Amino acid sequence: MSAATSKSPNAVARPTGSYALVLRLPSRRKILVGKLGLVDFPSGHYIYFGSALGGLKARVDRHLRSGKKLHWHADYLSAEVPWEYAWQLADGQRWECVWAAAATAAAINGGAAPVPGFGSSDCRCPSHLVRVNNAKQVRELLRSLSPAPRRLPRRA
Repeated sequence: MSAATSKSPNAVARPTGSYALVLRLPSRRKILVGKLGLVDFPSGHYIYFGSALGGLKARVDRHLRSGKKLHWHADYLSAEVPWEYAWQLADGQRWECVWAAAATAAAINGGAAPVPGFGSSDCRCPSHLVRVNNAKQVRELLRSLSPAPRRLPRRA
């Protein structure tokens, strides 16, 4: 017997929505990021905004896993320094562009979108990656977003 597909009446609906991934880069690094080329990343905390309308849990789990095939810009960065944790909003909507724009505009104490085109090759956003100075700014920024994502528990 085959497994139920998403078009099957017996299929279990997978939550979809948007997410934010967070990592801390302890020192400046130059990282090859796919077609963006060699990118200079200053030290700091980075937040990447994405959406997963085909399954939020699977997408976030993939990003948090090590040793994955490098596909998205975020994969190249996390191959150097793994994503520490994620926030998400499972409402079936795509908030990545709204969140990235708000986060960039907030520019908390020198926050910035450090890499033009990072994670935004499928839209008109300048970037879906934002850099801030510390963990407190990460929390403040993510809590200020509307609608606000929720932090997922850390993985062991």
